[in-house]
Amino acid sequence: ESNILYVRTVDTGSYNGRVGLGIVSEDFNVNGIYVSGNTYRTHPIQIFFEPVITPNEQKLLRDYFNFVLETFREKLDSGFLTTYKYSKAEYTRKYLGLTQTRKLIQTYPYNKINQEVKENLFNLIKKKNFDRVLELIKTCKEESN
Repeated sequence: ESNILYVRTVDTGSYNGRVGLGIVSEDFNVNGIYVSGNTYRTHPIQIFFEPVITPNEQKLLRDYFNFVLETFREKLDSGFLTTYKYSKAEYTRKYLGLTQTRKLIQTYPYNKINQEVKENLFNLIKKKNFDRVLELIKTCKEESN
């Protein structure tokens, strides 16, 4: 129950079902994801953190991750994602690799930022200020080294 996030690795075809991080209980109305049967399938995958981070921190990570991912999709026309399926969906469905997911998660400096910085980050994401988000993350990483 302390790990609330999962990764959606394949677009569903609707704008509400794009690849990214989600909260298990909000999207599936359960506390955890159990995989049975086709274990080679890669959606959804619950994320486990070591060391454990708080649910509030995970929510901020989700917001950060999805904001950065959507900004990249917009700026790069989703070219960094693998085409999953051409269909009659609103857009070409894409696949987000697990390596890409891990690397993007690792850019977030969890357990290294104080409450004031978290609030600032939340507000910058809400304002969709990508350049300031990157500056803030870079500053946090430099200060923690």
